[in-house]
Amino acid sequence: MPSHKNIEVKSLCLDLDNYRTIHQRNETFAVNSMISISPNRFWGLFESLLKDGYHATENILILDDGEKLIVKEGNRRVAVLKIILGYIKNVEIHSSILDKIKLIPDEWKSTNQSVPCIIYKPSQQNDIDRIIALTHAKGERAGRDDWNAVATARFNRDKKEHSEPGLDLLEKWFKSGKNLNQEQVSRWSGDYHLTVLNEALSKLYMHVGAESVIELVNSYPKKNKDILDQMLFDIGLETLDFKTIRDKNKFFGIRYGVSPITTSTNISNPTTQSLTLLPSGTSNVPTSGTLAMAGITVNTHTTPTCNSATVVPKKTKAVSADDPKFIKRKLRMFTPKGNNREKLKLLQNEIIKISIIDCPHAFSFLLRSMFEISCKAYCTDHTNTGGPKLSAPNGRDKNLVDILREITNHLTKNATDKEKLKVLHGAMTELGKKEGLLSVTSLNQLVHNPKFSILTGDICLLFGNIFPLLEEMNK
Repeated sequence: MPSHKNIEVKSLCLDLDNYRTIHQRNETFAVNSMISISPNRFWGLFESLLKDGYHATENILILDDGEKLIVKEGNRRVAVLKIILGYIKNVEIHSSILDKIKLIPDEWKSTNQSVPCIIYKPSQQNDIDRIIALTHAKGERAGRDDWNAVATARFNRDKKEHSEPGLDLLEKWFKSGKNLNQEQVSRWSGDYHLTVLNEALSKLYMHVGAESVIELVNSYPKKNKDILDQMLFDIGLETLDFKTIRDKNKFFGIRYGVSPITTSTNISNPTTQSLTLLPSGTSNVPTSGTLAMAGITVNTHTTPTCNSATVVPKKTKAVSADDPKFIKRKLRMFTPKGNNREKLKLLQNEIIKISIIDCPHAFSFLLRSMFEISCKAYCTDHTNTGGPKLSAPNGRDKNLVDILREITNHLTKNATDKEKLKVLHGAMTELGKKEGLLSVTSLNQLVHNPKFSILTGDICLLFGNIFPLLEEMNK
């Protein structure tokens, strides 16, 4: 039987393998992950404990492994108490809450130094798992933060030994993916549209030559890394959803460069978009390979009667260079590489979400910031190889337009690389002229001049000219 005891908060250890997220390095990382996943819940609980103290309506479940007392149920409550009592530091807290912490009376601290706990031994681990499953895995209870799809999948995989390939891929991506930052890892490791990912994988695997979803996941990151990295990122940003995946008229994989597989028309209710029709009189209809991977059964005793024809796989619908969809598409496919680009990724995430039609100024502000951060990162990358300098010989910072021009010269090897010169000609032509609507001068005026504005059409028309330089600075 477990034992009941009041234990000092400072003696309790947060569970670094909480099902809500991936393994955390230490308690500070664990707390920041809790906040990132469910900030409203966390700060709501924080305010409640500050106001009323800890109410022993439910015990904290503890696993005593002989060395540590690990919190298996009640991590958020214990985390809040440890922050208030000063046992966990380096957590960003709003100034209003900090002020309240400073005003806490000694009586509150004395009363909440210990909390009632139920202590289990390692041999009783199954009892803890059963209680946790009843509390979280089957729904919300008594104000507790219900498990989402990620936490439920992690519990099912780790404790019930169920297959969870979507979760496996997600956690692999956190380790090997280069197109996301630490803040996104913290948030998506506990709050991610895993059901969307699972459905996407079930529809994608046969188109990339895998025989099953499990094979596709197991082969990552050696195979299909770029495709899966971008797909995972889009699901996290919610730009790839059920509606897009289930669109029968357009295969969602096209946006990642994956063409639909071809199948015979001698199939009832075909499940693929593009079909290769067999010539009349063909009797050797394949029963394995591509068709078998697609899960399609073919009646080999029926002779197709259609005329010989081939339907070309659908291609991504082209849009005009002055269409906002073109800009969104370019920004989604933009993958910055290199050090000192964490903020650039954050800005990319935000600019993708902004409607150019509704918010042209906000879009332009972010675009200008992306250019400035990119040029600084580029100069830092090439400091030791004779690259452009951010500062003039007198120590003063150079103007952004001058730095961009030097970077262009560096990229084109002082105009000797003719191919690169063609790519970047439009960028500096637009960015360098003072009257250009998307020039550096105009982007500065948007920030400082109360009477200068820009229209959506201006952005759409000229974005294609300047974007190649942004890409080249981040390769």
